[in-house]
Amino acid sequence: MGAKDPLHIPWAFSLNEAPSLPATGEGHPLRQEAARWLAWATAGILALGLLVFGVWWVVSLRHPPTPPQREIRIVRYTDLGIPPSIAKPAAPQLNIAQAVAEAAPPPAIGVPEPVPDEQAQRRTVATVAEMSEALAPITMEDLGLDEGGALVVDIDIDTRPGPGEFVAVEQEPVRIAIDPPVYPEVAMSAGVEGTVIVRVLVGRDGKVADAVIVDGMPMLDEAALACARTAVFRPALLQNRPVEVWVLVPVVFRLN
Repeated sequence: MGAKDPLHIPWAFSLNEAPSLPATGEGHPLRQEAARWLAWATAGILALGLLVFGVWWVVSLRHPPTPPQREIRIVRYTDLGIPPSIAKPAAPQLNIAQAVAEAAPPPAIGVPEPVPDEQAQRRTVATVAEMSEALAPITMEDLGLDEGGALVVDIDIDTRPGPGEFVAVEQEPVRIAIDPPVYPEVAMSAGVEGTVIVRVLVGRDGKVADAVIVDGMPMLDEAALACARTAVFRPALLQNRPVEVWVLVPVVFRLN
């Protein structure tokens, strides 16, 4: 190793003591060489950064930034005028009569003009005699009946509330009894089950007067209506009198 090696870099680590150098560890010449180059690189970067900062600082001192121009105007207090009031300004009053008059002018007053009698309209005001005759009481003879006859007036008024109509009650109806639903064979064979919501009209006697489907299934609707119509309720009360009211009755269909 004492002869000159043509492949060896002159400024690199020496190979004179290569047989005695450790193969691994911090004492290896490659690790020492890497540490030396890392130190030189760090020092060079710091020196370059300081050089760039120094150049920027010198240039900024030679050419300082121009401050913004500000216009200053001196005003005397006599030119300021009266300061505004700190009180809240009142809303302007609106003259409604004037606004209406401007929007629509008042109508002109008509002056009646006399016309000949043949052109005058027929009077429409009844006399006292005509009014007395029109307001005379109706007797049994006017109705074509004798004194002992009876007058029967048939008034057909449906007083039942609609399904969506609100009815005020003081005491809600209470269901007392209901028959179990009959499961349709078609729905049972198809494995259809669920709950059908029926709205029923509870009459004054507590029985179901009417029933409609609110939410159901085609295979179970008829059976649910038949079951709901068998329900018996304690009727709703308003001022201690029974009234008709609609209530919801769920009918449950379960296979098991």
